Amino acid sequence: MLDDVDRQLVGALVADGRMTYQELGRLVHLSANSVAERVRRLRQVGLLSGFHAQIDLERLGRTLLALSDTKLHADVDRLAFERALATVPQVLAATHTTGEYDYQIRLACIDTADLELVVDRLRAAGVREIHSRIVLSEVVFDPTRILEA
Repeated sequence: MLDDVDRQLVGALVADGRMTYQELGRLVHLSANSVAERVRRLRQVGLLSGFHAQIDLERLGRTLLALSDTKLHADVDRLAFERALATVPQVLAATHTTGEYDYQIRLACIDTADLELVVDRLRAAGVREIHSRIVLSEVVFDPTRILEA
C-alpha cells in the first residue's frame, strides 16, 4: 500500500502538517502536483485523517498531568458518563478498557487543588473508585515508526 515516498510524506506531515506541497516535493524529489496527488490519495484511503496543531499544556499552566483509572457504579450508563467527561476541560482523553477498571482518563491540571476538583466531578458523574497517578515524565516515540512494522 505504501511505498518509500509515501512513508516520507507521512513522516514529514506528522512532523509539520503545515508543510506546503512544494516543500514536500523538494523533500521527496517530486513536483508539487505529484505530491498533492499522493497526499489526496493518502487522505482518500483514510491513512491521513487530518492535520492538527499541538497545544503546549505547560504554557497554559497545566503542568500537573495525571492518569486516573476509574470504576463506574454498576448503574451508570457508559455513554452518559462519556458525555459528562466531555464537559470537564481537564480531561484530555478517556480510554474505555477491559480488566479491573472501566476507563483510564488522562488529565491536565493546574495543581493538586485542580485535580481534587476533577476527582469530585468524576465522582458526581458516576465514578465509584478512582486511582490516580501523577505523570513524572513521558517518553514519546515517533508515531511514524508504525509505518515500518
